[in-house]
Amino acid sequence: MTLVRYLAKRIVERLILLLGVVIFNFVIFQVLPTIYGINPAELYVPLTYKGLPRSELVQALDRQFGLNLPLDERFFVYMKSLLTFHLGISMSYQEPVITLIEQRFPVTALLVIPSLILSTILALVLGLYSISRQGKIGDVAVSFTSIMTYFIPAFWLGEIVLYFFGFYLKIFPTNLAEAITANGHSLEGFVYWINLMKFLTLPILFITVISYGVRNILFRNNGVELMGSNFVNYLRARGIDERKILYKHVTRNAIIPVVTRVGIDIAFLFAGVVFIEDIFNIPGLGRLLVRAAENLDVPLLGGDFYVITLFAVVILLVLDLIYPLIDPRVKYE
Repeated sequence: MTLVRYLAKRIVERLILLLGVVIFNFVIFQVLPTIYGINPAELYVPLTYKGLPRSELVQALDRQFGLNLPLDERFFVYMKSLLTFHLGISMSYQEPVITLIEQRFPVTALLVIPSLILSTILALVLGLYSISRQGKIGDVAVSFTSIMTYFIPAFWLGEIVLYFFGFYLKIFPTNLAEAITANGHSLEGFVYWINLMKFLTLPILFITVISYGVRNILFRNNGVELMGSNFVNYLRARGIDERKILYKHVTRNAIIPVVTRVGIDIAFLFAGVVFIEDIFNIPGLGRLLVRAAENLDVPLLGGDFYVITLFAVVILLVLDLIYPLIDPRVKYE
């Protein structure tokens, strides 16, 4: 397979994936409510509203948000909005959806990117420890802990961590407003960023601990397999030091699946921090999605879900394209 054909195939695959998610998004937020007779506009007009007749206000909201259009027309309007990134107006915030997402994306990035870097470093360090002590108590303990992090429910453990380190020990601030203000005034400059990062430190460390396990197991298992390979036995026969074999030759090859996993985690952590942002009261994309679901804010739900999905698909596509550069064993055949 030539490079051009390989790239074209990957792009088409990811576009099909994105289209499938977009259609699923439309079915969930537009088709199903229509089938079951649910009108989100009715939630925003109180039953005891005084003034204009309630039915007229509901109809006005239907016209404003296009809820009165047939489903086929709504689908074309929906696709046009996705392509142009004019994602409509939030029913609950009364602001453009794309503006709300732009405001909260950097907050989620500040949460996800540091935790991803720290968790990868932790996975590699503990992985090297396990490989060098294969089968010993240290290796078993590290592997068991890594597996457990995958199964522990984040929403349950997050509540415990927040209570213990935030409310009980009072090591970390538990409220963003208190962290970035002093005497009723918002902090600015270097002090603002220091206090903001202090507030984000606890959730960053929490995500680091609960997300390193998969990468650690991948690195450890590949490293152990390589340590028993003919290639490593040949290096030992040449008299090369065991530590040099581990750190130079084994690590360089065992880290390739970890790099792949990092790309996947970048794509999906932005969606996976929904509960964590809600628990730690962080105004990011995840918390925005929770509030939109609670209020049945259809434009905001669809827009937030679409942006997160688009980000994931783009990251996966980039990973598809650079993987042959990461792993020289992969050829365009």
